[in-house]
Amino acid sequence: MKLHIESKYIYHIAIGIVLASMTWFSLSQAQQIRQFRQEQIQRNNLISKEFVEEPILEGLKPQIVNIKETKQTLYLPEQFKISVLSQGLDSPQFVKSDDKGNLFVTDNKANSLWIVPAQNPQVPKIVDNKLKGIMTLYWYEGSVFVVTDTRVMQYVDIQSDGSYKERKILINNLPRPQHNTYHTIVIKNDRIYIAIPANCESCKPKDKKFGSIMSYAIDGSDEKLFAQGLKQITDIVVEKDNLIVADIGRVGISNQLPAVEINRIEEGKDYGWPYCYGDANTDPKYTEQTDFCKNKAESSITELPKGNGVAGFTLIPNKFYNNFANNYAFIYQGGQNKYIPKGYKVVIKDINKDSTAKNFITGWLLEDGSAWGSPKGVTFNNNGDMIITDQQNGLLYKVTQE
Repeated sequence: MKLHIESKYIYHIAIGIVLASMTWFSLSQAQQIRQFRQEQIQRNNLISKEFVEEPILEGLKPQIVNIKETKQTLYLPEQFKISVLSQGLDSPQFVKSDDKGNLFVTDNKANSLWIVPAQNPQVPKIVDNKLKGIMTLYWYEGSVFVVTDTRVMQYVDIQSDGSYKERKILINNLPRPQHNTYHTIVIKNDRIYIAIPANCESCKPKDKKFGSIMSYAIDGSDEKLFAQGLKQITDIVVEKDNLIVADIGRVGISNQLPAVEINRIEEGKDYGWPYCYGDANTDPKYTEQTDFCKNKAESSITELPKGNGVAGFTLIPNKFYNNFANNYAFIYQGGQNKYIPKGYKVVIKDINKDSTAKNFITGWLLEDGSAWGSPKGVTFNNNGDMIITDQQNGLLYKVTQE
C-alpha cells in the first residue's frame, strides 16, 4: 500500500515536471517565434539593412497619408509624394489608364469594372457590376477588354459617368480557373493574349490550354496556342514586340523554391512547368525530365523571391523618373508564410540585369505583423504618374515627383 502511494506520488511529480517543461518550452518557443517574426518584419520594412532588398536611391523617408480619416505612414524616396487619388471601391485589383488619363479598375469583390474619371477621380463610377471572376483588364484603342472566369468582354467608348457605346462578348468558353487563380489579358498588334492558369500544382495537364498563353484575333476568333509551361501568370506586360510575364510557379518544393519567374515569352516556346523551374532546374517530382529542362525548356530571365505575393507589375516610363529607365515596378501584395509576414510593398527592378530588386514603397506591413493595407495593381497614367490599387482599403494611390 505504501509503495503504491509513493509510486502514485512520484508519478504525479513526474507529470508535473513534464507539464512544466512543456509549458516552459512552449513559452520559450513562442518567444523565439515572436522574436524571429519581429526581426523578419523589421527587415521587410527596412529597419534593418540585412534584408536582401535594399532601398532605392538615397533611402526611404516617412510620409503621412490619410486613410479613411486615419493617419498612416508609408516610406518612399523623398523625391516622390504619395497621396490618395480615389476611394470608395470595394476591393480594387488591377488598373489601366487610357490616353486621356481616365483609369479603369477591376473590383473582384464587387464583380465590377469601374472608371475613375481624370477630371473627377474622387467620384469613381461603375461601368458593369455583373462580372463574376473579373480580375485583369487592358485598354486598347478606345476600348476596355476585361477577362472574367470564362469570358473576354469588350467595352467600347466608356464615358466618365460609366456608360458605354457598346459591350461585346468576344470569348465565352475559357477554362474556369481553380484554387483562387485567375486569367490575365494583354493585347498586342490586334491580337488578344490570355494566360490560363494551371488546374493543379504539378500534374501533367491533359488539356494544353491549362498552364498556357492562348492568342486570339481582336474579335475573339482564330484561337491559337501561343506558349506553354507556365504555372500561374499574375500579370503580363507588352515590351516592344515581346510579352513579359511573372509566373509564381508551383508550391511544395521548399519555402524558397521555385522562385517567382520573370519570363520573356516567344511564340511556340515551352517554359517548363510542370517539369522544370528557374534556370533549367528539374522539378524533383520529374527527375526523368532533366534533359528536357536543360536543352528544350526556356529559362527565366530573372527571378523574384517566393512568398511575397507578387501581383501586378509594369514598365516604368521615362516621364516618371529618368533614373528608373528600363526598370519595372512590381507589387508585392503580401502574404503570411506561417509565422513570417512578407511583402506588402512596391519594389523596382531591372529585369535585364542580374540585380536585386530595390524597395520603393514600404509601410503597409506593421512591426506587430499586421498589415493596414495591401497593394495589388500598378500602372502609369498619361502624365506619367504611378497609380497603385489598395485592395484592403478600397482605394487608389497616386505617386508623383516632388
